[in-house]
Amino acid sequence: MSVCAVADGSGFLKVAAETECTEFVLMTQVEFVNLQSGSLQQMQELLSVLFAFDTEVFAIVETALILAFLTSHFAGRVVRWLGK
Repeated sequence: MSVCAVADGSGFLKVAAETECTEFVLMTQVEFVNLQSGSLQQMQELLSVLFAFDTEVFAIVETALILAFLTSHFAGRVVRWLGK
């Protein structure tokens, strides 16, 4: 079981009953081996899935931006022409 530990002023580690650990996490050797083997690979796979570059979404956004630019550009030209 992992526990949260904080360093006191005299340089000793003390177990803290915090929900968010801000300094140190002490864990057993079994937890450490599990973290190194399986959990780290799962985390890397999850990050690659979440932050992968999606070409379809990019194409939609790019098309929308190009159309917005062209529409506003020509609308500005028409307004300028009507103002003369």
